Amino acid sequence: MAFEIIKNIVEAEKKADAIKAKAVAEGNAIKAASKAKSAEILASAKKNAKASEVQLIDDAVKNSRQKVQKIIADAEGKCKEVAEAAEAKKAEAIKAVIGKVVGINGDS
Repeated sequence: MAFEIIKNIVEAEKKADAIKAKAVAEGNAIKAASKAKSAEILASAKKNAKASEVQLIDDAVKNSRQKVQKIIADAEGKCKEVAEAAEAKKAEAIKAVIGKVVGINGDS
């Protein structure tokens, strides 16, 4: 009877060791799968972030182009105003220079 009890204890210990080994193996498999899945999620997040970054940059460039075009148009308008004002005063400036060089009565 003592032999039978020892035999049952040994078998129970073997079963316990087998169950423990199986649990450890399953735990390691779950751990490896989790690491792989987390790496996949991280890669996907980086890819999405890069795509978002590219989209934001494209949008910023498009918006800045519109602003730049407006600034250029405003500057061209101001340049045109200055050119027209200069043209209008050109004859007056020429008369003033001739008056200084030649003299008011045409005497040099």
